[in-house]
Amino acid sequence: MVVFLCLFVVAGSVGAQEIDDWAADIRAEHEGETITVAMASHPSTEAYEEMAAEFTELTGVEIEWDIMDEIYLHNRIMTEHAAMTGAYDVLMMDVVWLGEFVDRGVVVPLDDYVEEAGDWFNYDDFVQAYAEGLGQYDNEIYGIPSAGESAFIAYREDVLEEHGIDPEDIEDYYDLMEVVSEVHNPEEDLYGISMRAARGHHNVYGWFQFLYPFGGSVFEDDSWEPAINSPESISSLEYFVQLMNYAPAGVENFSHEEATSTFQSGNAALWYDATALAPWIEDEEESDVYDKVGYMAPPEGPEGRYAAIAGWNLAIASHSDNHEAGWAFVKYMTSKENHEEYVDLGGVVTRESILTDEDYIEKYPYYVEIQETLEYAYDLVDEGIEWRPRIPEWPEIGDVTGNQGVSAIIGDKSEEEAANEAAERIRDIMEEAGYY
Repeated sequence: MVVFLCLFVVAGSVGAQEIDDWAADIRAEHEGETITVAMASHPSTEAYEEMAAEFTELTGVEIEWDIMDEIYLHNRIMTEHAAMTGAYDVLMMDVVWLGEFVDRGVVVPLDDYVEEAGDWFNYDDFVQAYAEGLGQYDNEIYGIPSAGESAFIAYREDVLEEHGIDPEDIEDYYDLMEVVSEVHNPEEDLYGISMRAARGHHNVYGWFQFLYPFGGSVFEDDSWEPAINSPESISSLEYFVQLMNYAPAGVENFSHEEATSTFQSGNAALWYDATALAPWIEDEEESDVYDKVGYMAPPEGPEGRYAAIAGWNLAIASHSDNHEAGWAFVKYMTSKENHEEYVDLGGVVTRESILTDEDYIEKYPYYVEIQETLEYAYDLVDEGIEWRPRIPEWPEIGDVTGNQGVSAIIGDKSEEEAANEAAERIRDIMEEAGYY
């Protein structure tokens, strides 16, 4: 009887019977099984953990979690895959790993699962940019969007007001630099801005917010020749390095967690990072600034106004012995029917029905800025440019590029030297992979 009541609540508008039948089938085949889920520390992970007991009660499938910083997750997954341990059943997969994971057979295609998933899952409700830009590769589905994101700016309303700054006057990146320098006050433990800049992926994430708006790119338009050392790309790195002069000491070690916690604690006037992290900033229990924050879409660069499309998927590990139970987890956690609960628990919105819902916009006003930010992200997609190329070689290229970015921030190399070294290393990688 308890199970029936839970099913009725979950079923919502589609009726109990469809989910009742689904759960009964899963329980009949997989009750008592345990799946292991490898995930990064992230608001979406925290929401899924909260939903885990419901899933187990409905299906009889137990969940074990292996949660770590995202910078370690890739290597852990690849190590287990290479050893064919079958240690993981479900993987949290960054979009930039997609090409590599498909090429190396780390994940399985999900098209057949999606086709049979039913109305309560409703794949068509995902934000189209996330469905196509995060989880599809060569026109096949390998991941289900779990945390679509772009990047935008949060600011302390009280600090800007104290300085007589209207955030609407921050129209371009030169305006942003001027504001950050004005509010920077390290003597009072208040820094101008907090961003991620740690070696590898995190540094690329920070630097690339400026790469395309400054007219830079990773590769030349008509070839796989590196363009990360073009004059425009170097200018974007110069801007990033200059901006980091107004960040806390040690910013070259900041991941998204350090960048966000610095802002949460009130030690930064502005923050520039993933839209998916806004729930952390808005958390009344964890954030000292939750009630004094505003948001804005990225400003314009010298060559245009662009934003990232990035984020995470849930995928099924190829060496898992529990594909069906793993898919049941993915389907339940990412379904349209459960998306409201997921978002209410701090998860990251990925579905059109929630992102554009007036009640949710009233509840989460920053959804307006997310929608605006996604418009600028679409502009990049419309030009056929992937913010971080989803090729199998990208994880290695990202590490090389991000490591050189850190060298520029800490002053070991000039921006031009760092960009030239990155370009040289990228060309070696691409040549070895047979692109030339």
